[in-house]
Amino acid sequence: MSRIVYYKTILVISLFANDAILFAKLLRPSKNKDQKEILVINSKRRVYYPIKQEGITYQVNGPARTEFISRYPVLRKKKNSHSFNYVIVLNGTDTIEVNHRYKVQGSIRSVQHPKHRYTYSGNYFINLPKGSHTIEVLKGDNLKYPVLLRLLSKEFETPKKNHKTITPMVHKSSVDIELGDKQLQYFECSKNIPLQVKATGPKTLRIISRLMFSEEMGSQESYRIHVKSGQKVVGTYFFNTERSSSSKVRSKPDIVPGKWRSCELKVPKGENSYSIEVFDEGKAILTRFMLY
Repeated sequence: MSRIVYYKTILVISLFANDAILFAKLLRPSKNKDQKEILVINSKRRVYYPIKQEGITYQVNGPARTEFISRYPVLRKKKNSHSFNYVIVLNGTDTIEVNHRYKVQGSIRSVQHPKHRYTYSGNYFINLPKGSHTIEVLKGDNLKYPVLLRLLSKEFETPKKNHKTITPMVHKSSVDIELGDKQLQYFECSKNIPLQVKATGPKTLRIISRLMFSEEMGSQESYRIHVKSGQKVVGTYFFNTERSSSSKVRSKPDIVPGKWRSCELKVPKGENSYSIEVFDEGKAILTRFMLY
């Protein structure tokens, strides 16, 4: 199977605007369910599955937001950062290569491998549309040990009506998107122009984004949003979108906004700061932030 990343056709799409995460459940592979490893994290036992040569296969019913939580095992004395990778194949056609680099989290222990330590988790999110989906997770390249994977499936519910819009702390002038008789305020974000927001929890933060299509771009494009809280990577969110026929950027007639895509993250108790940037060079998005 080809290891090329087919971002043009990947099934990474947003669900309806009024959807929010309801709960998450651990998915078990459809094969080799007994090949698991138990990690003790903060006194809690967590089930992970090693990505070996034969890979791991899951069956998932959508609509759902899937979260790939991965860690890499290292010998006890290895304390530096470590790179690791794996490959996701959706429905036998669309391929994504996932690359992470994290430091060792010394407090984690393995029931089966007490001499190993494990990195902090890499979190990777994909939204799946309605229907049945096959997810294959394949072994990465040049790895001494198998990456450990924990796959969660999250359902959705309609969020509460009492939400508020958050303005980024430091930003360029806002950009108005016209939707018929309505105008919505967005803020530009890219790899070179990251945005920061503050949110007081416990709440849910929704990031709504639209890719800025230039004349040189195709009818469909993909993009990635990278979210951090301090030095901690909250996750990387992958989307595919197309040009919108019902909206336009008021101040930039040469730019066509993409159809909106969204992701949500849980904001813990207290005041929290988040940094948001586009992970793809040469691409920019327009963003809105809602807290509810």
